[in-house]
Amino acid sequence: MTVKLSLFILAQNEERRLPRTLQAVAPLADEIVLIDSGSTDRTVEIAEQFGARVIYHPWKDVGDQVKFGQDQCSNDWLLRLDADEVLTPELQQEIRKIKEHPDCDGYKLRICDVFPGTRPNRWVKHYKLIRLYNRRKFTMAGRIGHDDVDPLVPDATSRVLHGLVAHYSQLSISHTVGKYNLATDRRVNECERKGVHYSPWRMVGALSGNFLRVYFLDRFFLLGWWGFIHSVRIGHMRFLKFAKWYERGHSAGWFDS
Repeated sequence: MTVKLSLFILAQNEERRLPRTLQAVAPLADEIVLIDSGSTDRTVEIAEQFGARVIYHPWKDVGDQVKFGQDQCSNDWLLRLDADEVLTPELQQEIRKIKEHPDCDGYKLRICDVFPGTRPNRWVKHYKLIRLYNRRKFTMAGRIGHDDVDPLVPDATSRVLHGLVAHYSQLSISHTVGKYNLATDRRVNECERKGVHYSPWRMVGALSGNFLRVYFLDRFFLLGWWGFIHSVRIGHMRFLKFAKWYERGHSAGWFDS
């Protein structure tokens, strides 16, 4: 028996990237729900052209947003994507087969960063996240700052799918730097709400340590100069997080100097 699949997407001002995402996934979805956090461009209009039900929900943090999105869906089987994530043809075919005969309760998708003028590279390290799941067995817990899927029952099963999700996160370097700046602000705010404290010494190795990890261990050197740029950017983002935390703590008198 074919299962019905609800797709939910988080978006804000994604008129440039959303059409490609929906073109790839809409034929697989029996329901499309777009959670919009305040778009001022054509994002809502584009989503509705694909038959999506658009619901406004102000952004608090990613955990709250994905939990809200999950709760708006009608079916038990859910697929969660961001507006810049595109299913490759191989993954589309895998999901079609799963809809006909699910053999697990949840499926991890390989999310692959793709840069301008490049294609998904299978040899670079991918994020593997449960994004396709039966919500009677798995659920988005809604923890602050996290979009992890947690098992609801001890015997919940999962496996990794072979096809890739192409993650077109970069419109331009300026766009990405701006996005990371906002992201580090949010992370510092979340840490303060949770009472998490970091030593200023975390700044020392943040940039170089994370650059080396991403460039060599995650094999982003295989992507040429884009891989180098991405690795530096990740290191810089980690550094910014700790630097902003130090700035806030210094102003509040948490540190001696």
